[in-house]
Amino acid sequence: MRQASWEELFKQGSGDEEAQPGFLNRLRSRFSFVSWEELVTLVIVLIGFYTVIRSIDNADWVREMPSLYGIGFIGLTLGLLLSHVRHLPGIVAHLFALAVGIVGTFVAISTSLEGSYPDRGWEIIDRTYVWADALVTGGISNDNMAFIVLVVAATYLTAYIAAWSIFRWHNAWVALVPGGLALLTNISYLPGQKSLPLLIYLFCAILLLARTNLLRRQRDWRRDKTEYPEFISLHVLNVTVWMALGLLAISWLLPVGRGSGFLYDVWIAVTEPVAGPARDLGRVFSAIDAKKGGSVHQFGSTLPLQGEISLGGSEVMQVTTAEAGFLRAQSYDVYTAQGWKVGTNSQITSGAWPALKALQSPAEATSQVRRQLSVQVTTKKEAGVVVTAGQPLAVNIDTRVVFGPAQGDVTSIRPTRRLNSESQYRVDSTVSNASVNNLRGASQTYSDALKPYMQLPNELPKRVRDKALEVTAGQTNVYDKAAAIERFLRTYSVDTAIDAAPPKADSVDYFLFDAQRGYFDYHASAMVVMLRSLGIPARLAVGYVIHPEDRTPQTNVYTIRESNAFAWPEVYFPGLGWIEFNPTPSEPPVLRSGIDGEFFPGVDPSQDFFDEAFLSPEDFGGISEAAGELDLLSEDEGPSLFSRILTSVVIGALALTAAAFLIFHYSWQHGLRGYSYPVQIWEKTMRLSRWSKLRPLPQETPREVVARLKRTMPDVKDLDILSESYIKTRYGNKDLTEAETERLTAVWQKARNTLLGRVLRFGRS
Repeated sequence: MRQASWEELFKQGSGDEEAQPGFLNRLRSRFSFVSWEELVTLVIVLIGFYTVIRSIDNADWVREMPSLYGIGFIGLTLGLLLSHVRHLPGIVAHLFALAVGIVGTFVAISTSLEGSYPDRGWEIIDRTYVWADALVTGGISNDNMAFIVLVVAATYLTAYIAAWSIFRWHNAWVALVPGGLALLTNISYLPGQKSLPLLIYLFCAILLLARTNLLRRQRDWRRDKTEYPEFISLHVLNVTVWMALGLLAISWLLPVGRGSGFLYDVWIAVTEPVAGPARDLGRVFSAIDAKKGGSVHQFGSTLPLQGEISLGGSEVMQVTTAEAGFLRAQSYDVYTAQGWKVGTNSQITSGAWPALKALQSPAEATSQVRRQLSVQVTTKKEAGVVVTAGQPLAVNIDTRVVFGPAQGDVTSIRPTRRLNSESQYRVDSTVSNASVNNLRGASQTYSDALKPYMQLPNELPKRVRDKALEVTAGQTNVYDKAAAIERFLRTYSVDTAIDAAPPKADSVDYFLFDAQRGYFDYHASAMVVMLRSLGIPARLAVGYVIHPEDRTPQTNVYTIRESNAFAWPEVYFPGLGWIEFNPTPSEPPVLRSGIDGEFFPGVDPSQDFFDEAFLSPEDFGGISEAAGELDLLSEDEGPSLFSRILTSVVIGALALTAAAFLIFHYSWQHGLRGYSYPVQIWEKTMRLSRWSKLRPLPQETPREVVARLKRTMPDVKDLDILSESYIKTRYGNKDLTEAETERLTAVWQKARNTLLGRVLRFGRS
């Protein structure tokens, strides 16, 4: 049985064709503005684009994100309609589309806000201004408004550009690359390694590339009055569908590897100039759900108090130690309404700290009633920080030291080179052995150097201090006040799925009075802030907690995982140093088992461990402000969501620029090798003429073409030399004289510049 052709399928089975128009004829009569070819293309564009939107919608990055379907449809529709207004200048169309996009973005975003439209508009402007101020001043923001504006606006612009580039330029690459980058960025943060939306998008991309290439050919055939089969696009579509399905089936069956190997290293090296500086921008996008379980702390210069977190179970390190407890990675001294920062007074050594240099003298350790505790660490992933149990004394690898605002106050230690998996180091530290009586008897007079640890924002709600006064009523010493606040906060349940504080709200105030539940960052922050409101120096420490159950049986080896991430407050007691507390009820309180006056049980203070002299910042060759350096030395869980988006946009723009340059260079030089100079000049003139919509006709002679160019470019004199030189060398087989060549070059340069200006003005090929 013979298979019916496309022509037969789309024609009526009987009767006169004019009396009973076929399916395609009826489409033409109803949609004279858009051809049936473009309708097929539009369906493919809609499927591909809405696949990206559905993937982003389902990711639920922020709960306030409006639906993107409507704004995406507006962008596609407007791009399609404006691309068909042939006599409308491109700049006018784009300005009109921009105005529509601004209104559409505002309407889409304002659906989740309350009040009149003017009130919503001012709220968007105000929140964006506050976010921008945090961005510029190095602050922290948990307001998602800027991210929502970015995503909604990008959705509209991507949709509009996609429709314009496909239906006006017949260029699928400009349409496909932004959506593809958005989809890849989105699914890279979602569980699973294979993605059905990606396969659907790739399928549509293959079809669009084939169709736009055919549409360009059909346009040229119509212009040149070359006949071609009416249903050639359906034949090509049929073949392309089966080829695309075959390629996608093969790609689906191939194993998916993890990011490693030479190509991955090259990608990291290429994107690092963009992703590296952008990594710090996570501080102003802290409330975005990154969808990837991992360490909640990056140990950089900022610690946002974010909303819901997801802790992974992968191994971070193995620690050999005599007892469980805290492993401190970084402490923070400046509190803002949205999180913590390393203050401007903090400094980091510019050179390496030589191995085994003591940071505390024996006399000071003795007077502070501290005992030695050493840990041996084997890393299980790359690391940019050295963890310590208590106050560090010495490390057996070269490191850089971060000093806090107080003299000689070590807040973290950083390796001079990033530690790889299976790197090893030893840290000798001292932890407090002070008893409760020691702590109760400590002085309540503090030096000026400790004032940074009493800092609080001016906007801190008064009820926070009122609550601290209420909880500590009747307590006369610092320890009992701290213990009372610790007991009070342990009544707040642990919840890692809470929302971040509302925009402009104080995170500790939100935790204490609104959410009344949270996780370690909130419990510890609340205790530090409440103590500071009473004039007691305190700071926030972050790192890991060692659980007794993490211990390998019959050994002193503990396995530390991402889920061991923790935060706790440290309170300063004059004469005794920094003392840890734990207000988070998921872990037991810190036990005070020391005996008054006892020093280093079982340890000889005269051992070589204390041979080196006490070191302070002045003992180092050079120091610099710590904040910027810490972002470069922070734990790298991979680029943040925003840095990935920014990197994708930049890399995509560079890729498009490179592709455009290569396409232009190929089109410019293609087929000219071996021809004489006048012939090459003539062919390049014809190409620029076609690109600028002058389109020389096949039946025109070179002189007729130049006559038309002279009418179009009256400012370019002596254009006849182009055709005369071409005829002389191409058909007369004669060479130009040196003077004729110079004259031809001068005229060609003027004509080329004029034609290039027309190409850029029209903005389409």
